[in-house]
Amino acid sequence: MGAPDTAGRIKLRPHASVFRQGIIAVVAFMTPVFVVLYVLSVPLGPWKAVLVTQILATVAVVGASAAYFRLAIWVDRTSIAEVGFFGRTTRIEASEIGGVFFAEVFESSGTRTLPQLFVRDKQGRQVLRMRGQFWSRESMDTVLATLEVPRTARDDTVSLRELREEYPGLLYWFERRPVIAALVFSLGFLAVGGVVYALFAVSGWN
Repeated sequence: MGAPDTAGRIKLRPHASVFRQGIIAVVAFMTPVFVVLYVLSVPLGPWKAVLVTQILATVAVVGASAAYFRLAIWVDRTSIAEVGFFGRTTRIEASEIGGVFFAEVFESSGTRTLPQLFVRDKQGRQVLRMRGQFWSRESMDTVLATLEVPRTARDDTVSLRELREEYPGLLYWFERRPVIAALVFSLGFLAVGGVVYALFAVSGWN
């Protein structure tokens, strides 16, 4: 958490550990996969396709890293603004906010809980969300203490199912419709894989 700037805004940043863990996971996954692909493809010929795939994956990782360092939330008494993963800035004036809702929420595994903070509009819909996987409790407390809007906190721990039933406007669409989301993501993955395979087949790389 940073100190207020000259305009009285406080800048909040996500957990630094998220970036480190993400890079470690990507390297741990990509290294053995591409080693095996090169071992299999070099003797048989299509190593150029593997090289192009590796370059595209590396560009995607670099782009995601740059996007992470853009992430931030700015808050003061009269507004809150978020620079999202894709660089879009969302600013909400306090006059447009219906309230801030805080709860300890079970993860999907049900083995532990993480804090979550939701900024809602006057219709109860989420306009900004801080999840414990990415934002610290201290940052959430800063938002609660700084914004001059109504605040609500659950005394008990809740599950995503309970949030879906009691506060449907707080969750993303794929959390409200998990079965449809799984189907959409699966079809998307298959479509991307099919396009990549078709490009390699048409290109005739060997």
